[in-house]
Amino acid sequence: MNIIDTSTNFLSKSGINNIPLFAINKIEHADLSSGKEIVIFQSPSAVKNYSFLDKLANKKIIAMGPGTQKALQEKGLDSALPKNYNSAGIIEYLESNFNANNLLIIKGENGVNDIEEHIANYGGDVESVSVYRRNVFEDYTQIRNDYLNADAIIFTSTMAAKIYFEKIYQNRVNTRFYSISNRIKGIIEEYGFQAITLDYFSDNLLEKIKTT
Repeated sequence: MNIIDTSTNFLSKSGINNIPLFAINKIEHADLSSGKEIVIFQSPSAVKNYSFLDKLANKKIIAMGPGTQKALQEKGLDSALPKNYNSAGIIEYLESNFNANNLLIIKGENGVNDIEEHIANYGGDVESVSVYRRNVFEDYTQIRNDYLNADAIIFTSTMAAKIYFEKIYQNRVNTRFYSISNRIKGIIEEYGFQAITLDYFSDNLLEKIKTT
């Protein structure tokens, strides 16, 4: 079975091929961590491209999901993990565990703003900094056939789904589509296709794909 994972921060999984649909490029950014009690990283790319990790030793750090937590561990930083690996999960975790109102969110350019907006609406002191940009490839010729011959595709971002359906998809493909969140699933459905939402960090991910 030919399974493709679109992630730019691929966690190696036996039997699954990783073919990203866009590049990650660092953006120069300022250090806004001074005075902040809590720092939230929204993705592994946020960790990898943030220039001031050495300033976070005494901060409370929250990771959006296991991949982000792993990236922080590789940099020598401990982090908390919400029960649900999305913005709503982060908000729920903050409300249940912290009274702090001084937060910094590290994310990608044009990333989701749900956490920032929620904290700001309740009068919290919250700032965000974009540390990377997602850039579409100039040409998809080299990877088009890989995708057209895929039995299953795992979409790990809304941008990957949009690129696939706008630049690669052809009517003749017979591919099953999987998402790792309801937000991504919604984008796929906007293009007129069904998608199955997966627990991306499950130990038996491959088996679940083969049996659905």
